[in-house]
Amino acid sequence: MKTVISFDLYADMGFLKKPDINEKIYLTYNMLHKPVVLGILGAIAGLKGYTKNNEFPEYYKKFKNIPIGIKPTGKGCERGNFIKNVTTYTNTIGFANADGNLIVSEQTLINPAYRIFLLLDLENKDEKLLYDRIRQQEAAFIPYLGKNDYSAWWYKEDVKDKNGKVQFQGVKEYDILQDDFNYDYEVETVFIKQKAVVESFADEEEDDDFSGNFQISDLGTYVYFERLPIKFNEALFQYDYADFSLTDSKLKAGSLPSETLLHIQEKKSHLEFVVQLN
Repeated sequence: MKTVISFDLYADMGFLKKPDINEKIYLTYNMLHKPVVLGILGAIAGLKGYTKNNEFPEYYKKFKNIPIGIKPTGKGCERGNFIKNVTTYTNTIGFANADGNLIVSEQTLINPAYRIFLLLDLENKDEKLLYDRIRQQEAAFIPYLGKNDYSAWWYKEDVKDKNGKVQFQGVKEYDILQDDFNYDYEVETVFIKQKAVVESFADEEEDDDFSGNFQISDLGTYVYFERLPIKFNEALFQYDYADFSLTDSKLKAGSLPSETLLHIQEKKSHLEFVVQLN
């Protein structure tokens, strides 16, 4: 039996290092991405991490095929973006740099929080263990956002601020609704932008430059873009990347592959929305 659950993972700070930056300043991805989520799931389930060069960890082997959706959320998020701060520190140990002290500047996410959606197969014992641990708010190892200085956590139940607004959503479970997505829809999570995003209200029968692109049908307030890791290239032992978007605009029918989309409804609630799981 398969089920969809979600939980809000949050931290005071986070650092999701971009591997192609290694001089003067270390930069962070803004958005949480699947390879990092898999590590977090491994910590929750208590699976082994990296133990040998050129060998993927136990958590990656067991969880790499779990469909995952990610939505930025929380008080630190504005239109998909989190506030970032640059911190400079000095490593004086000597092992880091034979020529003297190593001065490092590092970009840090402030109050990052992400709603993580998982499609789990409860007949798989490892995924069932993960399901139970998340629902019980338990982890074998403390998860963190990029560095073990930045521990991360989640709640079983909704947490509200002093004004009664939900600050962090607790663990939720959803029913999967049958849908062919032959209508305009809004995607709750970040999604893979396989074609150019354009705004066009032209007649679809007209032969224009927009034909073949996925299009925004009802313009919202923002469109966010970021190129993110989506998985590991198992031959090269490095990230494979994809272009991602997030928007509160509606997309035209057929914009995204229907096999990657899920129309879900929160159990015991009328709340419905569309997510993309990869």
